[in-house]
Amino acid sequence: MLILTSPVNIRYFSDVELETYERFAALLICGSRRVFVVPKLEEGRVPGPAYVYSDGEDPAEALRRAAQECGGGEVEVDGRTTLRAWEVVRRALGGISTYKIADEYIDGLRAVKRSDEVDRIAKAAQAIREVIAEAYAELSPGVPERKAAADIYLRLVERGLRPGPILVQFGENTALPHQGPTGRRLREGDVVVIDVTAAYEGYYADITRTFAFRGGPPGFREIYTAVSEAQAAAIAAARPGVQAGDVDRAARSALMPRGLERYFIHRTGHGLGLEFHEAPNIAPGERYVLRSGNVFTVEPGVYIQGRFGVRIEDDVALDGDGARVL
Repeated sequence: MLILTSPVNIRYFSDVELETYERFAALLICGSRRVFVVPKLEEGRVPGPAYVYSDGEDPAEALRRAAQECGGGEVEVDGRTTLRAWEVVRRALGGISTYKIADEYIDGLRAVKRSDEVDRIAKAAQAIREVIAEAYAELSPGVPERKAAADIYLRLVERGLRPGPILVQFGENTALPHQGPTGRRLREGDVVVIDVTAAYEGYYADITRTFAFRGGPPGFREIYTAVSEAQAAAIAAARPGVQAGDVDRAARSALMPRGLERYFIHRTGHGLGLEFHEAPNIAPGERYVLRSGNVFTVEPGVYIQGRFGVRIEDDVALDGDGARVL
């Protein structure tokens, strides 16, 4: 019996999108059967069978009855279960003492995308590319990072996408990989980094572009070229049967001839899907063996503190013998 409590894993196994906030909800997988436990106000959103509880009632009782229908057996639990939800599970199963965390199993399934999942990520990526190009074309001196980011958000919503994190960075802020938009205003000669995450029909793409706005600081062209070559090397190394850490190593090795590898301060990439950060992890020493159906970012960067940073990020899907850029 597999007990899922996180909205993202419930959606993956049922295609039902639930967000019950502080209320408990679960999906039990018992062989080929799927059994829901939901609050009364969500009853109409899930296919049967479902065990329902009202506000003021203990959801543990509904979960206990659902578990009885499943017939017992070994218990595996969603590792994303919150402590509040775990207390419901514990009460329902009589102070459960033997169970397994199911993350390795679940993450392994989610890391290998079906063709329809890849198609949704590709559509998100295409829309993001268009939005970034439009947003950059309309930049003008004096615009704040926050205003540019807000415009991108609206463009994504108008295209029917669900925006995730949006980073717009100017000048020295581009040297801070996770710096959110500020009031810093655009000036001629600034480096501009635009990093956009958004989902199409629930599936996320994540793309970053770096520009020199009407000029660029000394050394920008050389560093941009080096990062572009590092990305190309990583994409060329990405294929089924290769360890994820080898893809990361390819990106870093490409920066070494210019002595820039020490300025590459994060992993090369991360998986994409129902979440914008999921398996596989494309990082130093990562032993996960890549396989057809993996979808992940390739995003090397070089960051010179106090000056500027460069990051180029694309999304790839593994199929056949290599990586297809989405």
